[in-house]
Amino acid sequence: MQRRTPIGYCVKDGKAEIDSKQSALVREIFESYLQGMSTLKIAKLLTERGVLNANQKPSWNHGGVGKILENHKYIGDGFYPPLIERHIFEQVQQRRKQQASATGKSKQHNSYANQTVWSKLLVCGECGQPYRKYSGKEKTPKWKCKHYIYQNKAFCKNTFLIEKQLETAFVTVINEILQNPKYLKSDFTNSPISQSLTERKLNAQIEQMLLQPVCDTQSIRQLVFQKACEQYKNIKLDDRAYQNEKLTEILNSTPIQTEFNSALLEQTIFKIVVQKHTGLEFHLKNGRTITIPTKEET
Repeated sequence: MQRRTPIGYCVKDGKAEIDSKQSALVREIFESYLQGMSTLKIAKLLTERGVLNANQKPSWNHGGVGKILENHKYIGDGFYPPLIERHIFEQVQQRRKQQASATGKSKQHNSYANQTVWSKLLVCGECGQPYRKYSGKEKTPKWKCKHYIYQNKAFCKNTFLIEKQLETAFVTVINEILQNPKYLKSDFTNSPISQSLTERKLNAQIEQMLLQPVCDTQSIRQLVFQKACEQYKNIKLDDRAYQNEKLTEILNSTPIQTEFNSALLEQTIFKIVVQKHTGLEFHLKNGRTITIPTKEET
C-alpha cells in the first residue's frame, strides 16, 4: 500500500517522524479552531500568511483545514506517532458536530457522514467513485456507486450490494489469508516510479530551454522549482513491508472466523474495489489483493 505523508510528518528510513516546523502549523490549526475560529477564517489567515498547503501552494480553503481537523493519524495510528493529544482531538470533533448541527449540515440519512466503515473502503471499479448506502423505500438498504444516478440520470451501472454480501465476502477473505501464508510473504518488489502529467510537461519545457542558444537561467530555475514542488506533492510512501509485519502480527492471534468482525476489517483492509464482472477486489494493507465473486442484488 502507498500513501501520502500528512502535513506535520516526514519519513526517514521508512519510519514516520514528526516534522518540527509543520507540526507547529497543525497544532496551531487545532488550537485556533478550539478557540472559536471557523475553518473558513483559519484558511483565510493561512493564505494571507503565504503558508503552503499539502499541494505546496499558498492557497487554503475550509475543506483543506477540515481534513486536517478530522485526520485520525494525528493521534497516532501505529505508523504515525501522536502529534495531537487525544482529548484535544475529541474536543475538536465535538465542536465540528455542534457546528454542523447549528448550520443545518448535520447528518442526513444517506449522507457521507452517516455511512459505516464500508463507506471508507468501497470504490467503484467502473468509474472510480465511492459506494454509498441507500435506503429509500427499499426493505433492505443497498450499497450503490455514488454515480449510479448522476445529474438526474442513470449513469454508472455497476453492481448493487447488500451489507450481508459484504460481510460474508470479508469473512471468506480473512479465512483465505489464515489458511494460505502466501498472502503474508514479505517478498515485495519495488514499485515503479511514475511521473505526473504536469511533471512530464515541466521536464519537456526544461529540456527545450536547455537546447536554446542562450539559456534563460532564471526561467529554468523557476521551472526546476515547480518540478521539485510537483515531485514532492506526488511523493508516496511505500510501507508495504511495515504493513505486512503489522498484518502478520494481527492474524497470528486470529482464529478462523465464523462471523463478521468490523474491527478486523479496519485493521486488515485498505480498500475494496467493486468490479462488475469479477466481484469484490479486497486490497490488503500490505498491498496484496484477493477477489471474491459476488452475485448482484436486484
